[in-house]
Parts: sequence; structure tokens; C-alpha cells
Amino acid sequence: MEIALIGDIHTVHGFRLAGVRKAFLTDEIKGKAAREKIKGLFNDGIGILMVTERGYQELKDELEEANKFKKGIMPIILEIPDVKGPLSDKIDPMRELIKRTVGFEIA
Repeated sequence: MEIALIGDIHTVHGFRLAGVRKAFLTDEIKGKAAREKIKGLFNDGIGILMVTERGYQELKDELEEANKFKKGIMPIILEIPDVKGPLSDKIDPMRELIKRTVGFEIA
């Protein structure tokens, strides 16, 4: 199984240097081409599809549509922060669970 990435230019280049061969710019995947490219990734033996948070916001409809029709649990879609850092309105579910369990936030 392979790892694929959809993100901004800096994130894509960084992951390509790390050995990820299937890395695509968010700007290249738009409109009708986005659906076809994402379907291709889902049918191409990808195990993990990493998408930057900002890229996920842009491609949310296409990713959720493709996610409905995938066979099995693969690929797993993983949102990652880009070079600008995590989005401030995103809530980390693990951090929130720990905060509720312990009663305070652990940094």
C-alpha cells in the first residue's frame, strides 16, 4: 500500500523529498478533474490519503463523496496541518477527550 498526499506546494515538495511518490497540489485538483483524480486515488491501492486541512476544506465535497463509495476501510483520509500551521477552528478530538477525562488541558 502507498501513501498519497494532496496539499500546498511546500507540503507536497517536503513529502516528495521524504519519499511519497503520489503527491498532488490542491491547485491542480479542482472542479470536475478533482472527482476523477480522487476516484483514481481511491482505486489505486492507496492506504493513506493525507490532505492538508486547507486542502480538505477546498475539496470537502469531492472527498466525502468518494469516501461514501470506497470498498473497505482503505484509504484512510488523514487531515494534516500545512506550513501555515493548524487551523485555529479545528478541535483535536484526542486532546478534547483527554481534557474531558482529566479535567484540564495537558500541553
